[in-house]
Amino acid sequence: MPRLLEKRLAYLNKHGETEALRRIRIGLEREALRVSPEGQLSQRPHPQALGSALTHPQITTDYSEALLEFVTPPLTSPEETLRRLDTIQHFTAQQLG
Repeated sequence: MPRLLEKRLAYLNKHGETEALRRIRIGLEREALRVSPEGQLSQRPHPQALGSALTHPQITTDYSEALLEFVTPPLTSPEETLRRLDTIQHFTAQQLG
C-alpha cells in the first residue's frame, strides 16, 4: 500500500472516522461502442428493449447509434456494484443478439 494512503488511513482510524469509509457508495458508468460483424461502428438502430434516448434507468442510448452507456446505482458494496454492471451488460448482449 502506498505510504501516503497508509498515513491517511491511520489518521482516519486514530480520529474515529473509519465509519465514514464504510458508508461510501460506489456507482459506475461504462461506455461501449456497438460494432458490426465486420468490425465497423454499428449504424443500426438500438434494439427497442434498450429503450429510446434517456428512457432506460441503467442504459443510455442518446449520444449516437453506436454508443451505449451502462450506469449502476450508487451502492455500498463494490462486489454488488460489479454484479449490477455485469447484469446490465448481459441483458444488453442478449438484446443485441
